[in-house]
Amino acid sequence: MSLHVLKKALVTMVVASLPMAALADNTEGVKHPLWYKEPSEKTMKLAAIDDLTDVVVSDGQRGEEGFPASRIAITDEQLAKIKAGNFTVAISMGWLGDDWASQQLIGLKENFEKLGIKVVAETNANWDDAKQIADLEAISVLKPDLLVSIPLNGKTTASAYKRLSEAGTKVVFIDQAVEGMDPGKDYAAIISSDNLALGMYLADLLAESINYKGNVAALYFANDFYVTNLRYEGFIARLRAKYPDVKLVAAAGHDDPNKGQEVAQGVLARYPDIDGMYASWSIPAMGAVTAANVNGRTPSDFKIVNENFDQIVALNMAQNGFIAGISSQRPYDQGTAEAKIGALTLIGETVPPYVVVPPLAVKRANLPQSYKTIYRIDLPQEMSSALSQ
Repeated sequence: MSLHVLKKALVTMVVASLPMAALADNTEGVKHPLWYKEPSEKTMKLAAIDDLTDVVVSDGQRGEEGFPASRIAITDEQLAKIKAGNFTVAISMGWLGDDWASQQLIGLKENFEKLGIKVVAETNANWDDAKQIADLEAISVLKPDLLVSIPLNGKTTASAYKRLSEAGTKVVFIDQAVEGMDPGKDYAAIISSDNLALGMYLADLLAESINYKGNVAALYFANDFYVTNLRYEGFIARLRAKYPDVKLVAAAGHDDPNKGQEVAQGVLARYPDIDGMYASWSIPAMGAVTAANVNGRTPSDFKIVNENFDQIVALNMAQNGFIAGISSQRPYDQGTAEAKIGALTLIGETVPPYVVVPPLAVKRANLPQSYKTIYRIDLPQEMSSALSQ
């Protein structure tokens, strides 16, 4: 029995034996988003576990068990077959312009180069469903052997992905699949962060930053997007399971990351004395930072946590700003896993349908080490200098 299988069996036994976590009323009365689903009994039991380091928390959209990305390997024999295939790949991104997307792209391209797979197209839909559909139609003309892509909308873009798959292009999805496509048949796999765990880490970081007691708010992505839904659900589950003295008093949605300031200001206008906020990812979080400044709050009395480790939030953290915690994906590692899964699929290997990369909980105390893990270089001088002050 492999170490992974043994660990998985032990975690399963532990979770099965745990009593159902008593639900605190610390989120009662909050109006959740329309897509929100109450955490399952399994999720609540996992949310009660103190150390999630070796636990895969998330399942796939269709209930697939998460498979650790660290266990995806390519043998020398498989590598020879991949290089001999002279394969091509297209990469269709939903957006660019933040560090998550750029690091993902670097991970993909560097690994495709090592594997001898030629990148024939890179597209950026810039948060526009119609643009992504047009991008996919343009890619179809090139007839790539492989497509790696993050769908902005699992419904509106579905037919464009289906046409590519039916034409013979192998598909690897980033974060979520589209409606009407099945793993192993219409696409190879989904590769994602362990998003439920990522949300749970956000609750840990926010609770710690306010000394485990106080009132907080959450800014969520309003669109029905599987991975951000999971993060919100994980955040709620962990608050209920572990932090009864941290009360969620408000939740507000945004459908555009650039509206973070506007939405955060609305929350602060209604709840001017709240102690902290989970503010989605880096761009909305920095909008919340601006809103906090406008409302006369200071980093000593108002804490913000966010998902995704971008330069802007890392610098704010180093400078002892409002950003108190970051629950980070590992986008370069995710891009590496996507490239490996795609390459294995091209030579007919069976791959796990849902592959997860573990998140990383970042605080000011572990910022230098975390930066090196995410970016593979040392902390920039500006951040190092800020940390020493």
